[in-house]
Amino acid sequence: MTNFDYPDVCLSEADGQCKITPPDLDVLRERVHGLPEGFTKTMVRSLQAAFPDKLTAEEDAYMVYDAMKAVIGTTLANGSKAHLDGFGEFATVTEGGTKKVVFTPEAALNKAV
Repeated sequence: MTNFDYPDVCLSEADGQCKITPPDLDVLRERVHGLPEGFTKTMVRSLQAAFPDKLTAEEDAYMVYDAMKAVIGTTLANGSKAHLDGFGEFATVTEGGTKKVVFTPEAALNKAV
């Protein structure tokens, strides 16, 4: 599965379209530390806090975040829906000849808001 942010990095060869290659960690470090303060940075730091023994650096947590984006993006590009239990579903719809990504939250997420 190709990573949309790093096209030369493959996250899984399950689709047979790419070979697994490690990310350029120096580029990843630069990218992570260049993130503006905001939700993405909060998500990365939350992942790191949730798994301190596995994600010992922000770069590790950002790779998990990148993998999630790649899985959702690849799923949508293949015309499928990406359902995340307890969160919701990403899908594509065509409106006026243009494809758009739509997100439908699960009831539990709506209730939390």
